[in-house]
Order: sequence, then structure tokens, then C-alpha cells
Amino acid sequence: MSSISTAAPKQSGEPSTKRVRLDSLTGLRWYAALLVFCYHFFYEETTTGTAQHMDKLKQVVYDGPSAVSFFFILSGFVLAWSARPRDTVTGFWRRRFARIYPSHVATFCLAAVSIAWMGKVLDPGIALGNLGLIQSWIPNRTDWWFGYNGVSWSLSCEALFYLAFPFIIKAVRRLSNRGLWATVIAGNACVALLPLFTAPIGHATGWDAKFVVYILPPVRLIEFVIGIAVALLVKNGAWRGPGLLASLSLSLIVIFGPVHVMPYNFHWAADTVIPFTLTIAAAARADIKGEPSPFRNRYVVYLGEISFALYLVHEIIIFSADHFLKTHQLVIPVTLHLSLVLAMSVVAAVLLHEWVEKPGVKLLSGSRRKPPADRVPVGGDSSADGSEGSEGSDGSDGNAGALAFIPRQRSAPATPAPNVPDPTQPPSRS
Repeated sequence: MSSISTAAPKQSGEPSTKRVRLDSLTGLRWYAALLVFCYHFFYEETTTGTAQHMDKLKQVVYDGPSAVSFFFILSGFVLAWSARPRDTVTGFWRRRFARIYPSHVATFCLAAVSIAWMGKVLDPGIALGNLGLIQSWIPNRTDWWFGYNGVSWSLSCEALFYLAFPFIIKAVRRLSNRGLWATVIAGNACVALLPLFTAPIGHATGWDAKFVVYILPPVRLIEFVIGIAVALLVKNGAWRGPGLLASLSLSLIVIFGPVHVMPYNFHWAADTVIPFTLTIAAAARADIKGEPSPFRNRYVVYLGEISFALYLVHEIIIFSADHFLKTHQLVIPVTLHLSLVLAMSVVAAVLLHEWVEKPGVKLLSGSRRKPPADRVPVGGDSSADGSEGSEGSDGSDGNAGALAFIPRQRSAPATPAPNVPDPTQPPSRS
């Protein structure tokens, strides 16, 4: 099968990206996943806190669903940044499957056990849709979108991203820097303005607004493509934007400020797509240039590495803990409840990451094989977890320590593909 094109980045006055670890992107994943966790906790637990108290907390995390946009943009960025020279389409698909599916199946089974324990009915049709990652293609069916492990709806979007990536990257790489900028601007405009058109779209199709702007995979593909274009601009030294502090400040202001006075459908993604685009690019450039970043702390980076696992397990634990407290008529302070559930979620995420995700990558991706003779490892051995490169999103990514391969060239040295963290898709639902 054809290979995935990975032309070397254009030369410019920018610092070299050789052997750069983009740990800030990995660290940012933890905070995005934490926002998702808090959103789900305050909107879904029912046993602690007064109604007035919980309403105020819900307002604080109201923009939690927008974290999915961060992960989708980041997914495109990291996959484009770490695309492998001479990689085959099937090889790429195999590694993506190995990265996300074992953890998906494990948490699906855990969710099924939890649902049965709560005395609820297990629908086999929804189960097959969930395991087949087609649940997000079904219009106006929240039972399908959020059945079993509800957060896995975003993996249905990621599946489309991965299927399309080998073909998208070839097309986008042909664009000039001006074309890449046009892609970023047009993509941001589409996401930011789409909520204005949900009424006519709904009238024509019968689809509800949430399905159109938040769930439907082809719509979310726009954010993925934005990430690809941003990565190539940064790689080419052609990105121009605010620094990390300014970009991050803008993201926080939007998440905790104006979103509360904007129309409801803007809080799914439209309000934050521009700040998140700027933040991802700024974090990558900060690492490339060696600028200070609060997200490169080794503990934060590890939390970022387990963020995909945290995303997959946290809602199961929230619902299970709530059911336990309700069944035993226990009432505990909301801060204690939050702390216990978060601690259990982190522990479960570590176990899932170390015992399922990483072994699954080694087993299914063929990562134990030595690189072909015409490829030279950059900067050392392959990643510590045995994965074949760090690509993906929170919802499915490689590790920060992964190292790419470049082809040996006899005439002119190739520019090595830099080392990149994985991002993942953790997302949210209302």
C-alpha cells in the first residue's frame, strides 16, 4: 500500500526542531482531562452538596465540553508532527488501533459490569455500536452516543480521523504556507460560526443542534485538520501567534468568562477553538525554543501520559461511586466525594495505562521489531513503552518519549522528525 508522505520541513530562522520533546503538550493534556472530569462530576453526581451549591460549581465548569475541541486539534497536530517517513497506510492504521482499542474494550467491559451492578438493562445493539465505534453517526440518539462508557463517543470521531489522516496529510503537505494559513483560518471560522446555522440545518435534516456541532464525526474532522495545518506551519517556522502565557490566558478567560453569556450551542466548541489553536501552537514553540513552561514538570507530564486512560475510566467511577453512596444512604461532603473519586480515577487510569494500553501497543503494533535497514533512529532507541512513535490525541495517543525514524539519504541529510508527546481526545458530554 502507498506510503504516507513526510516531506522535510522548510528551513527558516526558527530554532531547530531536532530531538525536541514537546512535553508541554503532554502536560496540557492533564489539565484538559481534569476539566472534563470536573464537568462530569458536578453535572452527574447526585448525592452530595446542596442544589444551590452544586449549581454554582456547575457554572464554574460549564465550558468543560469544549475540552474535546482541544484534544481533537491536538490530535491532528501531533499526528502531522510525528508522521513517519515511508510509513504505510496500513502500518499507521495498525498502530492507531493498537493505541486506542485495547483500552476501549477494557473500559467497555468495566462499564457493562457497572451497569449490570446498578440493575440497568444491557442493550446488545448499543453495545455493538459502541464496540464498532459507530455510535456518533446515529442522529439524535443520546442512548447510542453515551451508552455503556459514555465518553467513548469521541473515539468514534477519532476512528474517522485515523482513517482519513493518511490521505489528508498528503493533500495538506502540498499547500504553501499561505495555503496552510488559509486552512487554519477557514477551519476556525467554520467551527466558530457553525452554531449560527444549526436551526436551518436542523430544519432540513431533523438533526438536533448538539448532534450537528458536537457529536457528528465529519464536523469534528474540521478541528483535526486545523491541528494538522498548525503543526506544519510550526514545523516550517511559519507560525506567527502570541506566546504561551498570552494564549493560555486567553483560553482561561474564555473558559471561565464570556462563555456564560454566549448562546448555549457555542459552549460545545465554537467559543474556544481559536484560543485552543493558539495555545497548542504556542506550547509547541515554547518547547522548541526552550522557553519556560509550567507544563514540563515530570509529574505533570506523566499525568498527561495517562490522561487518555483517565478519560476512559473517570465517568464509570463517578457513576459507580454515586450509586454506592445512594444505595447505602451515605452523605459525605462534596470536597471529600470529589477527592475520593478523583483519586480512584487516577489510580484506575495508571493501572489501565500500564497494564492495558502500553502492553496492547507492544502486542498489536509490532513495535518490538527492529527498524528496517534504511531507517536510522533519531536520538536513541524507540519509546520507552515500546510504541512506534507518538501520534494521536487524547483519545488515543503515543507517549511523549517516542522517537521518530527518518530515511537515510546519501546526497543531503534529512531533517529529523522531532519527538512528540501524545495528546488525547478526552472529551465530554452534557
